[in-house]
Amino acid sequence: MKKRILLAAAVAASFFTFSESKAQTLNDQEYVAVTMDLQGILELDMTTNSQVDFVFNSIQKYQVGITNYNATRLEVNSTVPWDLYAQPLTQYWTQQVQYGDGTNAQAQLPSEILQLQVIQPNSAAGKTAGTDLDFNTFIGLSSNGGANVASLTPSVNTQYLAGMFGQGTNMSYAPGTATQSPLLNKFLVHYRIKPGIPANFPDLTSQYPSVSTATFTETAPYAAPGFYDLQIVYTLTEDL
Repeated sequence: MKKRILLAAAVAASFFTFSESKAQTLNDQEYVAVTMDLQGILELDMTTNSQVDFVFNSIQKYQVGITNYNATRLEVNSTVPWDLYAQPLTQYWTQQVQYGDGTNAQAQLPSEILQLQVIQPNSAAGKTAGTDLDFNTFIGLSSNGGANVASLTPSVNTQYLAGMFGQGTNMSYAPGTATQSPLLNKFLVHYRIKPGIPANFPDLTSQYPSVSTATFTETAPYAAPGFYDLQIVYTLTEDL
């Protein structure tokens, strides 16, 4: 009796082993295409008065000049390497109102009489001191003889708040936000004008002597009294 039972058990084990080896795995597959669109983002936020005024109504103001501190704040948010530069919209100030007859006076005043300084120095590693233009100290806003007027394509004569002319990691600022990198992505701008007496802008003579010579001549040696305006264009661009 014991032998017959053992034989039956062996046969049963052999059956289950055979059945397991013949089993087939069933499956079904579907596919989903997943895409990713990383678009470059450049955001420039400006906080400023709609008009920055310089009113020269005293001898002292003519002699000492007027400085408007922290008159403009700029904040940059970017996902790509970037540059930030400033240009005048026009080569000359526009005289909106003339005071007096303008005898022996110059009413065509260059953009360079307006000086800018940015609190956060331009720290692009590729800059060459004295060669690449920036606003690390007060400097007149250059139109470069009209060639540098509100152009979306910068040049070697463009004045940069951040970055510089040319492409490269050492010539631009890295992606970042004003919140994460306030020392690199936030800019405070001062404006200064010093007419002097006579009003031929002594800083213009030292910074742009050729412009000064061409502007104030023997027949028009000083600026004509009047109300003038000039627009500044700040451009944020992907590193060019």
